[in-house]
Amino acid sequence: MQDKIRKKCDEIRDLLIEKNIAYGNSVFDKGLLFEVDPMYAIQARINDKLNRIKSKETYMSENDLTDVTGYLILLQVYKEHKDERQVDIISQIHKDFGIDQKTCKDEEGA
Repeated sequence: MQDKIRKKCDEIRDLLIEKNIAYGNSVFDKGLLFEVDPMYAIQARINDKLNRIKSKETYMSENDLTDVTGYLILLQVYKEHKDERQVDIISQIHKDFGIDQKTCKDEEGA
């Protein structure tokens, strides 16, 4: 079973990378016409896919499952990226204002 899990994960990874290249990283950018935060755009796509699955009167297709799984991975990747950027911004603010990060951590623990 582990080999099947690896194979499916590899397939989804390859599909996500292929689509990201084809669409020019657009899933992680704000829209051209509507300035929508990518996190909300991805969540909306997940919601649309789940509604489609819920409303289908037949069976759930492999494509439906792959799409939902892919969007959940993209959401996780974007959230981690956003969290890293926030840490970088906070570090830069500390540096700009001469704030010792060790002192801040010590004060938080007190």
